[in-house]
Amino acid sequence: MNQMLKILLLEDIVTDAELVGVELRRANILFDLQVVDKRQDYIDAIGEYAPDVILSDHSLPSFNSLEALTILKESGLNVPFILVTGTASEEFAVNIMKAGAADYIFKDRLQRLPNAVLNAIEKFELQAESERAFRELSLLFNTIDEVFFSRDMINSKLLQISPACEKILGYHSSELLVNPELWNQIIYPPDRHIWEENYERLRDFETVICQYRITRKDQQVRWLESKIIPERNAEATLYKIYGVTRDITARKNDEEVIERNHQQLLEASATQTAILNALPPNIVLLNENGKIITVNESWRKFAILNNLGLPNYGIGYNYLAISENAIGIDKKQGPVIAKGIKDVLKGKKNEFSLEYECHSPSQKKYFQLIVAPIKDHTLKGVVVLHIDITDRKQAELSLLRSEDNLRSVFENTDLGVVLFDDDLKIVSANTNAHDLALTNFGKKIKTGSTAFNYFPKARKSFIEGVIERVNNNETVFYETVYEIKDGSKEWFDVKWAGLDNKKMETSGIILTLRNITEKKNAEIEREKITAELIRRNQDLEQFTYIISHNLRSHVANIKGLSGLLNCFEYEDAECSETMMALTNSVNNLDKVIIDLNQILQTGKQVNDKNEWVSLPSICEEIKSELQSVIVGNNATINCDFSIVNQLFTLKGYLYSIFQNLIVNSIKYRKLESYPVININSELKGDKAIIRFKDNGKGIDLSRHGEQLFGLYKRFDHTVEGKGMGLFMVKMQVESIGGTISVKSELGRGTEFKIELLTGPDNGDLKVADPSEAFNI
Repeated sequence: MNQMLKILLLEDIVTDAELVGVELRRANILFDLQVVDKRQDYIDAIGEYAPDVILSDHSLPSFNSLEALTILKESGLNVPFILVTGTASEEFAVNIMKAGAADYIFKDRLQRLPNAVLNAIEKFELQAESERAFRELSLLFNTIDEVFFSRDMINSKLLQISPACEKILGYHSSELLVNPELWNQIIYPPDRHIWEENYERLRDFETVICQYRITRKDQQVRWLESKIIPERNAEATLYKIYGVTRDITARKNDEEVIERNHQQLLEASATQTAILNALPPNIVLLNENGKIITVNESWRKFAILNNLGLPNYGIGYNYLAISENAIGIDKKQGPVIAKGIKDVLKGKKNEFSLEYECHSPSQKKYFQLIVAPIKDHTLKGVVVLHIDITDRKQAELSLLRSEDNLRSVFENTDLGVVLFDDDLKIVSANTNAHDLALTNFGKKIKTGSTAFNYFPKARKSFIEGVIERVNNNETVFYETVYEIKDGSKEWFDVKWAGLDNKKMETSGIILTLRNITEKKNAEIEREKITAELIRRNQDLEQFTYIISHNLRSHVANIKGLSGLLNCFEYEDAECSETMMALTNSVNNLDKVIIDLNQILQTGKQVNDKNEWVSLPSICEEIKSELQSVIVGNNATINCDFSIVNQLFTLKGYLYSIFQNLIVNSIKYRKLESYPVININSELKGDKAIIRFKDNGKGIDLSRHGEQLFGLYKRFDHTVEGKGMGLFMVKMQVESIGGTISVKSELGRGTEFKIELLTGPDNGDLKVADPSEAFNI
């Protein structure tokens, strides 16, 4: 065996290890032997040494051969394990082979060792090759795209068909087995005669190969090729056929493409010279000997400009000699160009490129020479391009000049900018950064210094975490504050970002700081104002509470006294009218306080807990409560909650909203028709929309639209009311995070539209089934 074997030997006796080496060398086996006797050394050797075979004594200081075999199996390394022992019994040796050992050798019979090693390795190699062949065979059968089938011709029944039919025909095998005529039905109508003609050949027991089109289940038209072998029975009757079908659409398309391409190539051949001549680079094609075989128009002009002085623009001449003697090229570059071309011709290089100056008396010109092999099996050679890069060179010079402009921008921004390398050492910083370092840290920024010299020690762990995030391609933003020596504080908006190289690896970090002290002071002032507004609002609520509760007791006393005074008869009519006016004023004041209490009580309910509220149940409860009103007015209430039937909200508020709008629709009905109220739910994004639409009198929104939801605002005095209903509805809708709008015309009814959040996470909702639509 000429291959060098890497052998790992588990042996704690040096002389025994040497004997193993002697026997292997005696058999002329090339090997590298590594001896270990400790468990950890053995584990490390399996991973690092990666032996071709392992020889193991049974008894070792820290473990034995069984443990060694187990460790080998767990490592995933698949190599022979041979027991070489002088202490274990033959019974033990047989058992360890059952456990996975390749062989066993007793130390008094070491002459068997070389053959045992070679046999074990050969066995493992054969086994590996067998497993590889099995995997390839399995993969082949699992990936074959052809459809195999057999058919009972007497009973017109498909006997079996391979799963690939679904990929090729678009139908599952079960569909074809249930309907044996399905295959005939999907044949493209213009091609059915092909199948019919070949069917007659099958009856004559001919093997048929035919091509035809089918219409797949997804309506794709595909080309198929079928090979069908007939089988006759004892009565010489066609009773079975066996076939294989493949999709040849790609091949058919390729044939069409080849035909088109052939025509195109003929056309391209006529225009190839024109295209080559239209290309700006000076192009020349060389054969394998370096002779010019063709050139383009740009090369012809180039040849004239450089005074080549060769007939036919150099075609047939050796380009290497021409390049070495070309006028305008530096003499030192001529041999370099010639060598580069030779290297590409010989295959030493895949490409050769060189930039050179070629100035004429009137202008400076720069060119890039590119030499690339011709990748055509029918022609060996190279293509040489001379590309005019004068514009690019001038742009590069301009870019160098623009560095000063970039530095100017760098210095005139309002940001403090510091650039670090990947070791977090300072590479560069602008003037703002220098000023900030002096102001906040009392230090000058020095190129090459580490960033941690400029941050407080208490922030070191925080900065290390930021750097780790930046190295993970994250841009880090945060705000920070520094206390200046004069006791004031300055706030900064901080940004850390990585600088990526061409391999998209972080090669540096840029730190920018913007002074946002004015902005932060304004935010702090705004927070103070907000806190003051909250305090004043609380004071206002307290004031309202005092008016609505403490004042009411006094109003009640006045109301009682005025009632007593009205019990007396006054001879003076003016006095009687005065007392009556006083009573009316006190009663009105009492109503206002009662209304104010109701509004305050409504506001307190906002603190109640939200719950899932069933819209159909709300309507049922209101129907029950307003039964006499509904029946008395012959009202019809149609509810459709098939889209959204539950909301996560305050049940009391939702009940009040529904009740007020339903009562309003009945109260402001048209006298000549019965009231009809349609209530339905919709879903728009994360919001539920509830619409209340009636056929009542309607509202003149052009006159009353702005005051429609105002307190004590009434616009139809033919019906008794206080002007609080719509005010309460709007207040309650907005309190639960919703909005309400209205559309109405006089004589054409009114529609209220309420938008509410659907659930506790602005997205949870209960979608009903269609049975949730019902009439009351």
